[in-house]
Amino acid sequence: MKKTLALLLLIAVCFSLLTGCNGIGGFYRVEVTGTQDSLAEPLKSFYKAGTTVKIKANSVTDVSLHVFVNGKEIPMSHWGSDYWGFEFVMPEEDVTVHLTYDKFYGRDEFGFDEVGGELYCSDEKITKVAIKTTDIEDESSFTVTKYSSNQEDIDKLKSIFNLRLKKVDDSAFEGKTYRKEIIFYYEDEYGEEFSESLTLLCNGEFFKFAGPSYYQAFGFNDERFVLPTIENPDSVTYSLQSHSFVDVRRHDYEADPRKYHINSSVEFIVYNGAAIDIEPMVYLDSNYGEINLLTSTVFELNGVYYEVVSGKEHWAFDALGLVN
Repeated sequence: MKKTLALLLLIAVCFSLLTGCNGIGGFYRVEVTGTQDSLAEPLKSFYKAGTTVKIKANSVTDVSLHVFVNGKEIPMSHWGSDYWGFEFVMPEEDVTVHLTYDKFYGRDEFGFDEVGGELYCSDEKITKVAIKTTDIEDESSFTVTKYSSNQEDIDKLKSIFNLRLKKVDDSAFEGKTYRKEIIFYYEDEYGEEFSESLTLLCNGEFFKFAGPSYYQAFGFNDERFVLPTIENPDSVTYSLQSHSFVDVRRHDYEADPRKYHINSSVEFIVYNGAAIDIEPMVYLDSNYGEINLLTSTVFELNGVYYEVVSGKEHWAFDALGLVN
């Protein structure tokens, strides 16, 4: 009888070791997947239901960290140069915490380094792509965004997730430098559109994704990678790099004492509408030249007329009372 009880006890102990203490005493298991090296402090394996689980992650430049708890993304609770914080209340069930950067994370390893990022949405849901290019050395140049719903363009841009990276000396990253934002647009099951993007600095064949290191990118066959371009876009828009205009003047040339800010997400196109033959009501003196505001959405700059097509809520001239 004692042997039987001992055997049953041994089986129970072994079973407990195999399955953990899930639910016992209100404790449940936490499993961490994805870019685990992003954690500044490791998580415990078990937490009691109802307690707040705090996640501390290393802050990284040029990318954003996304944290999913059982498939649902949770918001950032702390943002700073010291660390990024996330937290959630432990449910009465086991939890998988998945960590992923926007797309890329350059780890400081020698030799080849597999890209650590990933698409965290289904590839099949991509409806269009865009490339936003900024010449960061010329503050008076427009940021140009090309959009495309062409499947060939979508497939070309998706190829950047098949890269291998090789670290290069900082001196290799010389010459004209551009900031490239690659944007993937999705449509969910309810028809709502959302997007995710990655930002990188590039100079010809050299790239900088995150952190202090520079890389040369390669494909699976170790051939040097060239960033795909959109040659036949559905549409092209422009936006301003600078956020501030130091002088705002009304039609009577009286200076406005306020500093006016332009949000760089405001997009505009070359105006093709009917001729507007009116005296500008507002003048914005900027590093781009004098911007003459004609209506709430149409302005003239260096002899060219432009029309705001998106981000009008950030344009906000109406709110300032400067334009009828």
